[in-house]
Amino acid sequence: MSYLYVYLACATAMGWLDASSVTSERLATCVAVGAGAIDEGVDHRLAIALSYTESRFNPRAVSSAGALGPLQVKPVFHCPGGRVRGCDLITAGLRAMKKYRKKYKRWPEALCHWNSGNECYPRSRRFARIVLKRRRALTLSKGDKGDG
Repeated sequence: MSYLYVYLACATAMGWLDASSVTSERLATCVAVGAGAIDEGVDHRLAIALSYTESRFNPRAVSSAGALGPLQVKPVFHCPGGRVRGCDLITAGLRAMKKYRKKYKRWPEALCHWNSGNECYPRSRRFARIVLKRRRALTLSKGDKGDG
């Protein structure tokens, strides 16, 4: 997979931001998420769509639930030693995506649990649909197999 596709996907995704939010830092974060996804064997378009949905590519995003970074990782679950110190939040998030996909078999279910934890709620199912819709918007026409 060429990193050129990461740049193309990020160029598209940056267009989803309002003009005042488009910064070189957010673009660099998008590219880091996409390139990291390729390196980790994760669909770069899905990782970019998730990062946009979770944080709008804000590398310093913090949720009220304690999730951090562009992929909104909870260090207690996904970082070495359960600590943020020394944790690459992008790599941790991408590896967590792989774990969720392996556990739940299909992306709609994996993303629902990513958002809600042990039980999927209607709000989390909507979240999963939004992420997958954004992923489809980043997909180039080349015989993609869909969301499964």
